[in-house]
Amino acid sequence: MEKLIDEIIGLEWCFFDRVRNEGGRAPCQDDWKTFRIMRGSQFMAWNRPLLESWHGDLLQARERGDNPMTEKYGYMMCIADPEANLELAASLPPVSEEKKALSRKIIERLVPQNAAFRRRYPLLAAHARPLRTADESGGDTTSMETYQLGELWTYSQRTLTLLDEHLMDLEAAGINYPELVIRSSLLQRGFLGLEEAEAFLAKRQRGA
Repeated sequence: MEKLIDEIIGLEWCFFDRVRNEGGRAPCQDDWKTFRIMRGSQFMAWNRPLLESWHGDLLQARERGDNPMTEKYGYMMCIADPEANLELAASLPPVSEEKKALSRKIIERLVPQNAAFRRRYPLLAAHARPLRTADESGGDTTSMETYQLGELWTYSQRTLTLLDEHLMDLEAAGINYPELVIRSSLLQRGFLGLEEAEAFLAKRQRGA
């Protein structure tokens, strides 16, 4: 699993490095450490079939000469402001209605889970993205919904189906997916878990 995750992150980083932004290269494109933690935290919450499917998607994209990361950010712009990005939308790979419907189903699983996480760990969630596209307050604010949909639209139908099934299995087991992802991120930053990190923030807030 660890080797597979490393291979996926390596492929994604190569794509990410080649994303061209209107305002020039973004600072995050030179921050391998943060990229490694953030992407690895997500993939550690996945199972092997899901990882293998996304790995295959990335290899196929490389063979075609496509860049899923460029497409992801393009989709995000179109989701956030469709009227202003009609020309961009026409240049991106079309997303089938079937994929859009399954992506929306996944989002509707993730929104209440993220909301539950925010209620349980309000300090950790204090600087999190707004949940819904409708809650975005401007060009510098990207919601969880917009960000996740942009990424989901780059997945194959098979990967989307496996992700939906995986989330359904986690729900049945009473496991909160965002908690898995954020816990993994915190462990890589030196915390013992969510509770310790929340307590650390509470103590800092009190000025202790």
